[in-house]
Amino acid sequence: MLRERYAHQIGGLKDDLLRMGSMVEQALIHALKALETWDTTIAAQVISDDRQIDQVWRSLEERIITLLATQQPIVASDLRLCMVVTAIAGELERIGDYANAIAKRVRSATRRPALLLPPPQIQEMARLTIQMVNTSLQAFLLQDAKLAHSLTTSDERVDELEDLLRTEIIAAAKADLTRLEAAIDMLDIIRALERAADRATNISERVIYLVTNSVETIN
Repeated sequence: MLRERYAHQIGGLKDDLLRMGSMVEQALIHALKALETWDTTIAAQVISDDRQIDQVWRSLEERIITLLATQQPIVASDLRLCMVVTAIAGELERIGDYANAIAKRVRSATRRPALLLPPPQIQEMARLTIQMVNTSLQAFLLQDAKLAHSLTTSDERVDELEDLLRTEIIAAAKADLTRLEAAIDMLDIIRALERAADRATNISERVIYLVTNSVETIN
């Protein structure tokens, strides 16, 4: 009976991590929709929803601590799973923070005297970043190390786009100094996307560790 309860708790950790991942993915999608349409209502909702993501994160950490303290002995594979869930939850919380930061920048940008329209390449960067978060979570769900490794190519492209966009935005700001503050907003949004993509690769590295019991760096 105790082991059945233990197995149920382990399964619950996985389910709640994936639920948190879905919340974070939606936060990113909505933040980028707010950017695309300059919709401050959507941006405000993303900012508000960030508290729920933080609550799920804290709940997961507390349950894992309780599980480790009360279930002894714990088998090595389950210990590794608990460590990985803790680490991935932390990465997801940070991605949620980046979505929150994008939403806040959208809100502040709409108050500027002059807007700087997002360069078209930002759509590709946003699509890749969201795809990377989704793929990293799929890799966890399926415990698929090969799928986790597949993020490398996307991460390299995101880095290329960040460099390209940064150069273009700085040039636009120099050409029209009235758009300088708006350009700073946009640079922060680009940086948040790049960091979210990096966090997705971190999640994939944790998946690889979970599956293979070996530490690898893929970004």
